Amino acid sequence: MPFILGADISFVQEEEDKGNVFADGGQQKDILQILTDHGFNYARLRLFHTPGNPNGYQYEFVTRAEPYCDTAHTIEMAQRVKAAGMGLMLDFHYSDTWADPDDQHKPAAWENLNFPALVTAVYDYTRDTLLAFQAAGALPDMVQVGNEITPGMLHPDGHTYDPENWDQLAELLTAGLSAVKEVDPAIQTVLHIDRGGDNETSRWWLGEVLERAVQFDVLGQSAYSAFHGEPSVWAANFNDLIAFTDQLGYPNIKFVIAEYNGEKRAANDIMRELPNGRGLGTFFWEPTASGEWGDGLFTWSGSTANANPSDFAIYDQIVQDYGL
Repeated sequence: MPFILGADISFVQEEEDKGNVFADGGQQKDILQILTDHGFNYARLRLFHTPGNPNGYQYEFVTRAEPYCDTAHTIEMAQRVKAAGMGLMLDFHYSDTWADPDDQHKPAAWENLNFPALVTAVYDYTRDTLLAFQAAGALPDMVQVGNEITPGMLHPDGHTYDPENWDQLAELLTAGLSAVKEVDPAIQTVLHIDRGGDNETSRWWLGEVLERAVQFDVLGQSAYSAFHGEPSVWAANFNDLIAFTDQLGYPNIKFVIAEYNGEKRAANDIMRELPNGRGLGTFFWEPTASGEWGDGLFTWSGSTANANPSDFAIYDQIVQDYGL
């Protein structure tokens, strides 16, 4: 697998449907063309279960015209990613809307399921969704089973604390992970937590998962300097986790920065410099938008998002220096 220069571009369909366009050097282009022109070789897409439900993504915070990030929309975007020659990481949230450290709500369709039925639902949904992607010629290369699941997922059944349901979380994760491998054993499976600069919690979480023999390929971390400290702390954490997994007998687990925004060069250098190729790369979140997590890679002028030359120059230099 080549070093990953990735970006989460899950907002793009919404922007395009509003009539917005993207440009680089004054020339309008497809955003995937702009990204690949500057060395990006992977895209990450989030997936919600039924975002059109009343409490789902379509109606949360603002009312969207369509249920974006559902299976149908995400397959359409995944087909574009594949046509652009990029790798794809699919991010299952297992929710009708955002799943993150503060929110791990079940999809409405699963709210009344008992635990055995919930495990089956995770397995069936994961498998059936990936089969739909496969039929569309857009099978992902990597699959995230859950998004920022430090507190677990599908609360309260899969909570890691308050109450602690680690055994149940392990069953839920295993259901999703095994469904991925059933569809295609070559897909890299990813577990994603939000502790890029928190070694104590990262060790605790990883140790609990491995103690229960949950089988996965990659540990992803979120790493934002506003929330997770400076890059030197991220580097120390990742290097320690390599030693920790070696100690536990899991020398093949690899690592990725599944979300970052600032510290563009530093984030990639950290992954590149991890020993034995165990740092796979990074995913920038979110190049078309700005917020409390940081700034995007484009500046908006009316309905046009213009690529920032200074930002993309950093990636041009990374491509040159890494020989990508």
